[in-house]
Amino acid sequence: MDFIGLRKTDDEIMREAVMSSGMDEVDIPDGRVRSMTATVLYVVAGIAVWIAVWWVFAGAYNHWFARSILFPTPPECFARLAEFLVGGVSVLGSDILVHMSYSLRRWAEGFLIALLIGAAIGIAMGRSDRIYRLGTVPINILQMIPGLAWYPVCILLFGLGETSALFIISVTAISPIAISISAGLRRVPRVNLRVAQMCGKSRTDTFLEVLLPFAAIDFINGIRIGMANAWRMLISAEMVVGVAVGLGYAIQIETAYLDYVTAFACIVLICIIGLVVDKLVLANIESYASRKLGVEASS
Repeated sequence: MDFIGLRKTDDEIMREAVMSSGMDEVDIPDGRVRSMTATVLYVVAGIAVWIAVWWVFAGAYNHWFARSILFPTPPECFARLAEFLVGGVSVLGSDILVHMSYSLRRWAEGFLIALLIGAAIGIAMGRSDRIYRLGTVPINILQMIPGLAWYPVCILLFGLGETSALFIISVTAISPIAISISAGLRRVPRVNLRVAQMCGKSRTDTFLEVLLPFAAIDFINGIRIGMANAWRMLISAEMVVGVAVGLGYAIQIETAYLDYVTAFACIVLICIIGLVVDKLVLANIESYASRKLGVEASS
């Protein structure tokens, strides 16, 4: 039985392991490898749960409620997706990769616009109390407006087409980026700023060496939320603003044709892209920044 005060510390345990082994060093498993393995297992388990729920629901619906159109099942949708990706089957006359490339391009362009605007607003609000008090309400109002509620605005300004899609994508991602960046900058201790001033740091050096490291996690979180908002609104925008190619457009048209298996296959592809970007790219960037700043245990 362990008692407080008698529990061995990690250093004592490691020292005893070294002495008992008769060697100068002991191999210790890399905590980051364990953490990455655990993350992958949790992601796979989460996907399996979603597929299981989908499969059970589809089976129940098709057995008890379906009349003429069956609810697509996971095997059907994954088989159709495989036909699109490797079987050479086209979607509405275009390769699925063409639809995907157009959607990814719109997503990147719309998010880049939102990042530039949101970062500028967030930095201004984070650096100035007056701008923060002035800008808080407008940014919160912007955040409250659903993306598709901008539809009449973009139609009046730009009409149907690419520009309207980019507008809807961008406007929904600005507010989370601005809010996260401003919150991160305002959490920096004032004493750190005074020390930087006393050391003769310029505004640029203070931002890069003091503000940015403290606010890095908030920056990354804002980017993740903004990218997720932009991705969701991309699909909705492609459905309503009159583009002729893209995953959202494919979902809308195939649903109108009652080809629900193809529509669901496109939804699965959308989920795969979102997971890859969030879990393999942004999550690793956030984890790396957290370890460097010492706010997250490496294990």
